[in-house]
Amino acid sequence: MEQGSDGEEAAGEDRLSALPDDVLVIILLRLRTPDAARTSLLARRWRRVWRLLPELTFPFFPEPRGFRDALDASAVPLRYLFVGGVHGASAASVADWLPAAARRVAGKLTVVDMGRGRSGNGYGGGVRGAIELPCFEKATSISLDLRSLSLSVPPAGVFTRLTELFLRGVRFHGPCELGKAVSSPRCPCLQKLTVQDARELHNLAIHSDSLKVVLLEELRGLRQLTVTAPVLEELSVVQCFFYDRTQQPVANISVPQLKSLRWVDAYDPSSVHLDKVDQLKSLRTIFLVYGLESFNRACLVLMSRFKVVESVTLALAYPLEINNGHYMMEELTILPEITSLYLILRAKGHSFGACSFHILRICPGIKRLIMDLSDRFILKAQAECAQDCICGQPPNWKTEVLMLNCLREVEIQEFRGSEHEVDFLKRLFSWATALKRMAVTFNRSVTESMVKELCQRLRTFSRPEICMEFYVYREMVKVLYASEG
Repeated sequence: MEQGSDGEEAAGEDRLSALPDDVLVIILLRLRTPDAARTSLLARRWRRVWRLLPELTFPFFPEPRGFRDALDASAVPLRYLFVGGVHGASAASVADWLPAAARRVAGKLTVVDMGRGRSGNGYGGGVRGAIELPCFEKATSISLDLRSLSLSVPPAGVFTRLTELFLRGVRFHGPCELGKAVSSPRCPCLQKLTVQDARELHNLAIHSDSLKVVLLEELRGLRQLTVTAPVLEELSVVQCFFYDRTQQPVANISVPQLKSLRWVDAYDPSSVHLDKVDQLKSLRTIFLVYGLESFNRACLVLMSRFKVVESVTLALAYPLEINNGHYMMEELTILPEITSLYLILRAKGHSFGACSFHILRICPGIKRLIMDLSDRFILKAQAECAQDCICGQPPNWKTEVLMLNCLREVEIQEFRGSEHEVDFLKRLFSWATALKRMAVTFNRSVTESMVKELCQRLRTFSRPEICMEFYVYREMVKVLYASEG
């Protein structure tokens, strides 16, 4: 009986609470942060333990004042702080705890507005006030996806350790000095800057000795852009000057070490000055197959600017309705001398044979071809267009001989197996006389039986010396397809 009593007493002993703090922290790190915080209800011993965690993740927006007090209650540096569910929160409720976060975060801060809906102007729920971003002196990475909240950057302070800054859905408030805030004097270590879907950023002037990547997308209202970055390797400017056709785009870009340029925007050499980029290896832009001639001016001027580039990525875009549009491929008469071509086909169910043939005809020396057939705008009903559609014109691509004697490798991505796609691949086999490898990745919508049938059909076009590889997605993972047997 005594042994039993001792056993019962031992069974009731709280040995877990007797563990040192660092061990308890390891245990709580395996829980979600809200669950870890609830352990403070177990006993007085546990009340402060969760506040010692070096990582905090809140998928739902926490109560602002309690969250601020919890951040202030500990001096333990945070290597990661994630706050989700900002959708619907006021600017004051976010600004309440940001200064405390600035004191604690010594790693990565991520704040995400996970609201689904967006209003017509791109900011769901309307503007809900402005947040003044404090200076994060110890943070290495900051990611703010705010959508409907305005943001003002701090007028002073140095982001001493910041290497990456990501801003999306931000409406800049007040006299915006984002350019000064991200330039070298205040961000001496910044290597990557991304600004997407932003407004009220009229003038962006960046002078950085550390930046290697700058990605700017949909900066609505941008009028003037300056980038002086001696070690920058990647620059992307997408639809920043595009929305205001009344303003002449003004840009002064000095990036002598640039290796990758993506420009999907207005481009006028008289006001857009891009200094010598002798190290450029990759060029990305877009061309509208049917539509208004003025849309493609930027692409045409950009292509004529460069004589030799290792790789060109060209998106060929179709409008929703093409029968009343003007076929514009004939305007594109020259591409840089390239070895690798990446064609992104946004054909919306139409035949892309004519436009692809035109591109291949003006760059017969390519060694590698990648064709991305995915199109997020395609509908199931658009799998094939009407028989009287003009998308097959001009028809010379079906009969004319094209010699791609240097082409060794072809990759086809998001293959659905439509007749348009199969017809083009059949012609491609005849053009690429030196082809050694073709890899085809099927779209997730293609059934197993359809995959098997298409594999057999494509092999009939192939030659014995060509290595054919087929890939499918199983549980979201791309795997090499092998039929039964």
